[in-house]
Amino acid sequence: MNSSDVLSRWALLGFVTLLCAPWLMPSNKLYHQALIALMWLPALISLGFSHLRPKLPRLDLVLLGAFASWTLLITALNGGGEPVSQAKVVFYVSLSVAAMLLSERAAPSSVERVLMLAALVAGVGSLASWIDFYVLTEHSYRHRVLAIGIWDTVIMAAHAVGALAVIGVGLALKQPLTWRRSAIEAFVIGACALFLLSSQTRGVWLGIAGVMALALLSLPWRVRIAVTVAAVTMVAIIIWHDAYLLLQRGFSYRPELWRAGTALLLENPFWGLGFQDFKLAVPGLKTLYNHPHNLFLDIGIRLGLVGLLLFLFIWIRCAFLAWRARGEALGRALLMLWVFSTLSLMTDGIGLWLKPNADWMITWLPIGLGLVLAQRSRYAEENAGIQDPV
Repeated sequence: MNSSDVLSRWALLGFVTLLCAPWLMPSNKLYHQALIALMWLPALISLGFSHLRPKLPRLDLVLLGAFASWTLLITALNGGGEPVSQAKVVFYVSLSVAAMLLSERAAPSSVERVLMLAALVAGVGSLASWIDFYVLTEHSYRHRVLAIGIWDTVIMAAHAVGALAVIGVGLALKQPLTWRRSAIEAFVIGACALFLLSSQTRGVWLGIAGVMALALLSLPWRVRIAVTVAAVTMVAIIIWHDAYLLLQRGFSYRPELWRAGTALLLENPFWGLGFQDFKLAVPGLKTLYNHPHNLFLDIGIRLGLVGLLLFLFIWIRCAFLAWRARGEALGRALLMLWVFSTLSLMTDGIGLWLKPNADWMITWLPIGLGLVLAQRSRYAEENAGIQDPV
C-alpha cells in the first residue's frame, strides 16, 4: 500500500467521523480532536505531495481563494474578541474540503458509500433520540425533540438529520430495488421523518417540501399523484391530531429580524461588521437576537456585500455542478441537498465560519460535494485528453 492509498483512506475515515460520530461523541471538544487526527492531519500531509493535491477547475480555486482571503481580511480588521481563533476556522474549513477531495481517491464511489452510511446512521440516531426523549425521559409530545450526542440544539439537529436523509434518498433514487434495500430505505425515511416532525422546525419542513417538489418533476405522473396525495394526507393527519404543531409561534419574528438585519447590512455595506457581536431588536419585544435567522443575510452583515457576493457565486456554482451531474447518483443527491439547504438557511441559518457542527451538513458539506464533482470532471477531462476551458 503506497502513501496515496494510506492518506486517502485515512481521510475517508475522517469523513466518516465528520458525518457519523456526533451521535456518539460526549463533547464537541472530543469531536474536534477526532477530526484533527482523522481528517485534517491527512489532508495537511497530502498537500506536500503534488499528485495528491486537489485538482479543481481554475474558477473554483479563484472563488474559494477569494472568499477565504476576504474573510481573513475582515478578520484582521475586525475579528471580534478572538481574531486568531476566528482565522483558524478558515484553516479548518479549507482542510475539511481538502480531506473530502482526498477521500474521493480511496476507492470508486467511496464518497457515495460514506454518505449512504451516514444516512443509515442518521436513521438509527433519529429513532434512538426520539425514544430517549419521549419514552425514556417522558417529555410531552408538544416539546421539541433533542438529539442524542452533540447535535443537541433543536434547529441545527433538524438541519443535519434532514440533510443526511435527503442525501440518502437522492443516492437511492433510480437504484435497483431489492427487499433488503427497500427495508433499509423505508427505515431511514421513517425514522428521520419522525424526528423532523417532532422537531417542529418549519424551515426544515419547507426544505423537505422543496425537495419533494424537485423529486416529483423527475417521476412519472402516476407516482407524482401518489406522492402528492400522501403528503396532503400527512398534513391533514397532523392538523387533525394537533394543529398546534403547525400554528404555534407564527412566523417566529422572522420578517422583523430580516428587516432589522437588512438595515444593519445597509449601515455597513462594504466591510460589514466583521466577527464582533451584534444584536437585532424586534419592535415590541425585550429580547435581543444575535443573528437574523438567515445565513445569507448574516454573511452580508459580517462580511459586507463583497463577501456575500463571493459566497453567492460559490453557492450558485455548487448548484451548477450538481445540475451538470444530475444523471449521476451524487449529482442528483447534491441537487436535492442544495435545494433543502438553501430553503433551510433562508429561515434558520445562524452562521458560516464556525467550527464543525450540525449546520455543516447544509453549508460546507454541499460545497465540498460540489467540489468532488468538479474534481471528477477535471480527472475525466484529463483522461480524455481534453484541456480544461475554465
